[in-house]
Amino acid sequence: MKFGETLKSSLIKEYSYYYIQYDELKYQVKKGLNSLNGQWNNNLEEDFVNSMEKELDKIFNFVTLKHQEILRRMKEIETLVNQTVENSNNAANEEELEFYEQDFQDLEDELSDLIADVHDLSTFTRLNYIGFQKILKKHDKQTHFILKPIFQARLDAKAFFKDNYDSLIVELSKLYDLVRTRGNPVKGDSSAGGSMQNFVRQTTKYWVHPDNITELKLIILKHLPVLVFNPNKEFETEDSAITSIYYDNEAMDLYYGRLEKTEGAEAIRIRWYGGMGAETVFVERKTHREDWTGEKSVKARFPMKEFRVNDFMSGN
Repeated sequence: MKFGETLKSSLIKEYSYYYIQYDELKYQVKKGLNSLNGQWNNNLEEDFVNSMEKELDKIFNFVTLKHQEILRRMKEIETLVNQTVENSNNAANEEELEFYEQDFQDLEDELSDLIADVHDLSTFTRLNYIGFQKILKKHDKQTHFILKPIFQARLDAKAFFKDNYDSLIVELSKLYDLVRTRGNPVKGDSSAGGSMQNFVRQTTKYWVHPDNITELKLIILKHLPVLVFNPNKEFETEDSAITSIYYDNEAMDLYYGRLEKTEGAEAIRIRWYGGMGAETVFVERKTHREDWTGEKSVKARFPMKEFRVNDFMSGN
């Protein structure tokens, strides 16, 4: 499917005016070339760049406004959630507690609407960025005027497509979890199982296209809260990071053993949660067991202070 058709089929009705006018820009190039028997000149180039600038300004201003609107609505909902949780916790009896049930349901609906808006804005920015890349490529190929690297600097200066939605997702997750559990969120281990030495687990891994990552996070947060390793400060992207360093020999025996799922294959790694300032790391050994053995694959680990890692690795 051509991008112009993809854009039309993916339009969010409420945002329709603010999308890149891809077909009009494409027609501007075609019309300009036809008017001069396939030649392109500086006047046509200037007109085209002005059209691109107008589109960029329109989209950048809209995204900025929508982002601010989402933040404002989130702040309002956060106040209502905290008030409702406090009121329900102070309820004198079951009858009074039931009174707040409708408030929780209303808040859940409002948060669902806000989640949908974050998803729409994420989709909108991605499609428009692709639109700019497509039209620049088409322009450069047909006119033989090289605009793409020059206009990329303008895109980077008004980088509507670089908005990071992780902080919004974390805040939405926290609020949705409070409402979903009626003010009684499950308390998890912020070190992601750091207190366990040996444990059995089962995982399923999926490939997710980069275009769908924000959408997937927004779907998951309705069922599971986002794990943040340091919830006591304002969220930063590195707070959700998990870093693993794997060890092996020159023949890559451990790597190939795990890849081929050989019985008893091991992976040995050092892992930490959060940013580079983490004070505690975990030394881990994962052992693969085949189903026919009747045993489960096991991960064993122990914690270590980060400053001791070099001594540990050198055998001291």
